[in-house]
Amino acid sequence: MLALPTTLESTVVACADVLIENPEAWAAALEPGWNTQLGLDEVQAVLLAAWETAAELLPDVVGDPASLTWAAPPTTELRITSEQPADNSVLPALDTLVGLGLLGQNDNGPRPKLAVTITAAPAMDWAERQHLLREALVHMAHAFGYVDAEADVL
Repeated sequence: MLALPTTLESTVVACADVLIENPEAWAAALEPGWNTQLGLDEVQAVLLAAWETAAELLPDVVGDPASLTWAAPPTTELRITSEQPADNSVLPALDTLVGLGLLGQNDNGPRPKLAVTITAAPAMDWAERQHLLREALVHMAHAFGYVDAEADVL
């Protein structure tokens, strides 16, 4: 999604989303025995690509990046959510869809969402973005009850 500036709003909003809408259909499309639970490494790869897409690639669609100026560093929200309610209308715990074991025990119990907001320069090299992502994921994990999470295990 890309929301371009209007006469009333001068900001550009860029959004990159990955949605697994039907886990059963996904499981059926895979070879037998494959696990549909995402690993933290896969989630990090998706978040890293989504962040880069939203911060660098989509805004370039607006015009010549050299002629654009930032009013402030862009703010990026990274979220991992389970948004499809189960048959009982309750959102499933995120750890049923994503392997969160590397984050340690959760002191707050199961959750359907983890989120963190990052304010940083839009353009950076891959290693710097990955480092900031890992630090942000640790901050997010701590805020949502994973008090033992550390960047070196990500």
